[in-house]
Amino acid sequence: MERPPPACPASLPGWWMLFGFVTAAGAVKVSVVAESIQVVRGGSALLPCSFHSTAPLDRLSIIWTVAPSSDPGQPRQVLAYVQGEVLESLSHYTGRVAFAFSPTQSATIVLNDTRGLDSGTYQCSVTNPPDTSTPNVGVVRLTVFVPPSKPRCWTEGTADVGGSLQFSCTVEEGVPLPAFTWEKIPPEHTGPLVVSYEDDRRALLPLPNLTADASGLYRCTASNMLGSVSCVLELRVRVAPSGPTSLAVGIALMLSMAVVLLALFALGLWLHHDSATKWAEGGEEEDSHHEIRIDTFSLGRLIVAKSTPGGDSPVGAPPGSKPLWIFTSSTPNTTYAHREWRPVPRKASQDAPGRWRSASLSERQESSSGSEEKRPTPKPIGFLV
Repeated sequence: MERPPPACPASLPGWWMLFGFVTAAGAVKVSVVAESIQVVRGGSALLPCSFHSTAPLDRLSIIWTVAPSSDPGQPRQVLAYVQGEVLESLSHYTGRVAFAFSPTQSATIVLNDTRGLDSGTYQCSVTNPPDTSTPNVGVVRLTVFVPPSKPRCWTEGTADVGGSLQFSCTVEEGVPLPAFTWEKIPPEHTGPLVVSYEDDRRALLPLPNLTADASGLYRCTASNMLGSVSCVLELRVRVAPSGPTSLAVGIALMLSMAVVLLALFALGLWLHHDSATKWAEGGEEEDSHHEIRIDTFSLGRLIVAKSTPGGDSPVGAPPGSKPLWIFTSSTPNTTYAHREWRPVPRKASQDAPGRWRSASLSERQESSSGSEEKRPTPKPIGFLV
């Protein structure tokens, strides 16, 4: 005899209904189809995010945040959808980000005109009460590729033979990180140059114990998947002169300086001698211009001859004549003087040179008697002394 199946309790359908409601209340799920997105700078990136909820979407909330690669510890909001309204953040994303579809259908966003600063980790957070909040977050990694920026090159050290030198090459941008190479132009057969890195964006080329053969052009190239750029430095190793050559150069330099000093000394002596000679000649000439000679002396009359600078004679005076002042005395207490122009006697020029000459007694008597016989005594004119 078969036994009948056990009867179910009357309250079992209610338990099943309660279990089904609890399961439905925790059904919000968020998923992403791609966890990593890569885009070249200037392009557009689609950041996927989808969700599923069994509850009505009247209280649906979607929030996108990012932790930038340049500063992961400072997350910021990118875009939000709260109870039917789209909220855009005031940041460098403004005007470049939007929902790709209706937020009630998908939480996917699109980012236009991408920049290097857009690289980072993006999170899509979805809540829809009364659904529970686990799991409700999706994570997408965005990488914006950037070609290397123009490198900057410079030199550190001295370029003397035997010295040490270091070339540096750095770039400000480049994703993925650029690779650096140093080479000499034209390349040498000594093998590749050894490059060291101070950080991810700076490459160093040490050149110890320099020789003259190290002179030339050196090029630094920074490259990644988007291209390559380079900069060039020129090295001129200063070669010190050898021992004998240096000695000869020093001797020649000292001799040149000695010749110059001697020439300056001779010039100074010549100038001093020339100025002294001119000063002496000028003094004698000035004295001769004011020279007064007693040409004739007789009783009661004194004749004085005075030299003139240019020897100019007045109109009507005989050529070669000189001005004479004749002093006559009519009384013991009265003297008259007048001026005459007379030719210079030849005998005077034959006498011994001297500034003062006194005529002999016979000459004075002959001159006095001859002048008195040839013409009468002139009437005293002139001024009274």
